[in-house]
Amino acid sequence: MSEAHAPPQYKQRSWSPDAYRNEAWLRRKRRWKKRRSKSVTDEDVDELKACIELGFGFGSTPEVDLDPRLSHTIPALGLYYVVNKNYNDSLLLSNSKSTIGTTSSHSQCGSSPHTAIFGRGDNPQTVKTRLRQWAQVVACAVRQSSC
Repeated sequence: MSEAHAPPQYKQRSWSPDAYRNEAWLRRKRRWKKRRSKSVTDEDVDELKACIELGFGFGSTPEVDLDPRLSHTIPALGLYYVVNKNYNDSLLLSNSKSTIGTTSSHSQCGSSPHTAIFGRGDNPQTVKTRLRQWAQVVACAVRQSSC
């Protein structure tokens, strides 16, 4: 009698809530890799706010350098440092204006770098989102500096 080739047997996958979680994790992982090249998201800003609310301080002095590993972990931290530096510069500028005079403060103002949070051709919804994120980070910086 000849041996007939039986069809291959496949393992039946049983339903598990872990399957949905694994699929969601893989989707999030793919989005995470794509997102690293993009700008800060709302989740990033929420994460930064939560860290500050938990009491983590990120150094508000300008001489503190941004740690690349920490910046990778908390992507909104770079925006926070820029906003915080601009806020501190404006405080120094207003203090120097009142004590020294307006001529020296204009020269300081011209040398301070400005960071654009949106470009001319950006979608209005993108501009709105970035402005909202910027305002939230400004609130975090002001709250952090007042503590």
